[in-house]
Amino acid sequence: LSLLRYNANLIKMKNNMVSASQQLKAKLEFFHQSIRLDLERYSDQMAYGISSEKMLKAWKEMEEKASQCAQAEDIGYLDEQIMALHTEIVELQKSPYARRQGEVMESLEQRAIDLYKQLKTRPPDHAYSDSTDMVKIIVQTVQSQDRVLKELFGHLSKLLGCKQKIIDLLPKIEVALNNIKEADNSVMQMQGKRQREIWHLLKIACTQSSSRSLVSSSLEGTASTPAATWLPQSSSGNTPHPLSSVATPEDGENFLHVIEENLNYLELFSSILQEARQEQNNSMMVS
Repeated sequence: LSLLRYNANLIKMKNNMVSASQQLKAKLEFFHQSIRLDLERYSDQMAYGISSEKMLKAWKEMEEKASQCAQAEDIGYLDEQIMALHTEIVELQKSPYARRQGEVMESLEQRAIDLYKQLKTRPPDHAYSDSTDMVKIIVQTVQSQDRVLKELFGHLSKLLGCKQKIIDLLPKIEVALNNIKEADNSVMQMQGKRQREIWHLLKIACTQSSSRSLVSSSLEGTASTPAATWLPQSSSGNTPHPLSSVATPEDGENFLHVIEENLNYLELFSSILQEARQEQNNSMMVS
């Protein structure tokens, strides 16, 4: 009964370990797919969008750390030991000594009691009674006792051995569970950090988009001003004002064209970020 209780506890902890390992494996697969997609999309927009070497380095370090976390999900060696131990326990349960097996000794005991009663009843003539049958039963009892005790002690020794193996395995499973939980927390923290960085990039992109829109509106108003306001005359009426070399209508139109191109690139990057975010949300819902 003690072994069965230990075995039940072992099975419970093993199931928890396997479940936690499978969850960690699924999260790691999702994390690797997400970060690979983020790195690809980030590389695509680096030439014309927002870039951060510090963030890129942090993402690559996250990818390496996630690969190290995958070691925590490797519980194959513990699973093999547990399965081998379960096989031993099943064999012990098949043993006749796993159930009540005292029929032989009890039968000899009952025969000895019956013979003793017969010997105790003395014949009327006080003649000696024949005790040969009693001697045979005693010899059989001694021989059976030696054999039964040897087999029983062997069975008990195996029981104690299995119990000790369970006691040795429980701390190892506990350590594996703790490692899996730590790896799981690390993955979730890295995922959250990367998501915050992506949204920070999006915030920067939106801020720049608003600023450029204001500049564009201002330049459009300036470009529509009459040429006389750009080129004020001096007292002689022939020499242009010194500030006329700073900005001309043609320069304003060129600058507007450049800003318009940048805004197009910014919109493209924003759509890429939104698409990546949507794909991550879909992947998370599926998992």
